Amino acid sequence: MSLIFLAGAAAPLAAAEQEVLLMGLGYFPDEIYVSIGDVINFVNDSTVPMSATATDASWDSGVLQPGESFALEVTDGMQSSFGNTYDAESSAAGYIDYVNPAPLELENNS
Repeated sequence: MSLIFLAGAAAPLAAAEQEVLLMGLGYFPDEIYVSIGDVINFVNDSTVPMSATATDASWDSGVLQPGESFALEVTDGMQSSFGNTYDAESSAAGYIDYVNPAPLELENNS
């Protein structure tokens, strides 16, 4: 009986999906806490084209028109900082944290 329990406990957890909204002037949330293997869906919820691009350009949503989305799988060692490269004057910036757990106040607001 305990062997069955141990085998079940060793099964990998399903990847979670998180959402980041592109809001014209920034991202919401601008800092997201995820685990390796999770998927982040970047959704352009603004009225202007935007992008979500790693600061080292290792991943890029491309230009997302209003209503469009881009799915990004979180991988170990990936660039965490991102910004809007579509608009050179944009100060929109975000951060993906896959190393640290979410602060307690964020966990309680799930």
